[in-house]
Amino acid sequence: MKAAIYSRKSKFTGKGESIENQIEMCKKYASDNEYDEIFIYEDEGFSGGNINRPEFKQMMKDAKSHKFDVIICYRLDRISRNVSDFSTLIDKLKLLNIGFISIKEQFDTTSPMGTAMMFISSVFAQLERETIAERIKDNMYELAKTGRWLGGTPPFGFISEQNLYSDANGKQKKMFQLAPVESECELIKYMYEQYLALGSLGKLQKHLSIKEIKTRNNATWDIKALQLILRNPVYVKSDEVVLSYLESKGAKVFGEVNGNGILSYNKKDSKDKYKDISEWILSVAKHKGLIDSSLWLLVQKKLDKNKSLAPRLVSNDSSGLLSHVLYCKKCGGKMIQKKGHTSVKTKEPFRYYVCLNKMNFKSCDSKNIRADILEKHVAHKIIDETSDAGSLIKAIDDYKNKLQLDSSKSTNLNSIKKQIALKQTQINNLMENISKNPKLFDLFNSKIEELNSELKSLKFKKFEAESVKENTSNALKEIDASTQMLLNFKKLWIYADFSTKKLLIENIVDSIYYNANDKTADVKLICFKKKGAL
Repeated sequence: MKAAIYSRKSKFTGKGESIENQIEMCKKYASDNEYDEIFIYEDEGFSGGNINRPEFKQMMKDAKSHKFDVIICYRLDRISRNVSDFSTLIDKLKLLNIGFISIKEQFDTTSPMGTAMMFISSVFAQLERETIAERIKDNMYELAKTGRWLGGTPPFGFISEQNLYSDANGKQKKMFQLAPVESECELIKYMYEQYLALGSLGKLQKHLSIKEIKTRNNATWDIKALQLILRNPVYVKSDEVVLSYLESKGAKVFGEVNGNGILSYNKKDSKDKYKDISEWILSVAKHKGLIDSSLWLLVQKKLDKNKSLAPRLVSNDSSGLLSHVLYCKKCGGKMIQKKGHTSVKTKEPFRYYVCLNKMNFKSCDSKNIRADILEKHVAHKIIDETSDAGSLIKAIDDYKNKLQLDSSKSTNLNSIKKQIALKQTQINNLMENISKNPKLFDLFNSKIEELNSELKSLKFKKFEAESVKENTSNALKEIDASTQMLLNFKKLWIYADFSTKKLLIENIVDSIYYNANDKTADVKLICFKKKGAL
């Protein structure tokens, strides 16, 4: 008779039940039971959580060819720790008339009782593993809710620090919490401020690279690492507004907000994919927060806004003077710079602006335009339209007044502040009545909870309104800066080099739509973000 011996070990190690030990014990069993031909299949470094293993697959392939009569393994869980996988395997072997023997548990499928006992053992083994895993998970949840650091690599800006404490029984125990690394904390604050100033992760990465600001391991910062830092609530000074924001996202935060950071656990599943935020464990930590809540929330809003923008397709040569603001009038697609054939006169390649939808998807037939011709046309158009300084300043002032009026109407910040004060007063009055007469607790408790819920909602509205107000303030500053550039555009343009011209365009032009039919361009300035400005 012929036997297949299967062995598995999840880690490469020479200790315990090694591959060699398993095989030797299986060989002895085969010899004692007069199996005259043996085939050995070894998987080392593979988990028993599933059956996706190379040697196991080869063994099952050979089983279909009836290469052997029985499979021998040292222990049941060497085949699989999953009851479903194990059951499927036994069914397949039964159809192929191939036996299965586990020498540790002394199970043999050649007898009905052996098969039954094997399944019972497998089920109880899995139940035990799952119970232990669930118990560990529950304990970790409860520990996480206390705000202590549960281990792993500390986030940038912190180290893990051990502290001793006494429990309720006076027994001394130890716990870990995050402790700041001052130099890294200063860099984190700088990153948050610069992200808002620069407006994108890409620009922040480039800025840090130019400044030669490195990671803890002296490497260049990548965009993913920067995003994780800017998204992480571990850095925020927790308060009611942050709490309202996180709850609006579906999260539940444990602990009282007190200016400390917020730790987050249970963010990823077993496949390293992020879970929905409602499944996260968020807990007010033991360490002090670094970033004011207003700044942290503005960064979240900016990240959300940038994420919602359609991804931009880029070319290997898209750094034209107008590339970042140029669009195709026909299809609305982005236009980028491409190089063409070399000029006989200048020995330099001609530059062209090309519609991305035409280049990548063939969904637009708009003709290309020589870059130097379009750039000259745009510059002359801006010069012509800004030549009358008096009219320009009046138009800008009118637009600024309208912007401020629209912002005031949309935010209604003063009204929200009054509502917050009113709700807070109502809560305080009810609490005072309860303190004087505790019997009123049941009567007033539901009303207090209702008012607290309304208060949280109002505080979040206040945050949004303040964001609108701040955005308007930033927009007005941007307009003032753009105005000076517009008033001096002709003088600046004549003497500017390529990089300065590009900077000028970035600061004063919101968008340019090129019409290939009549070879004209509609230019919209940043300080006139409305139709017909230029």
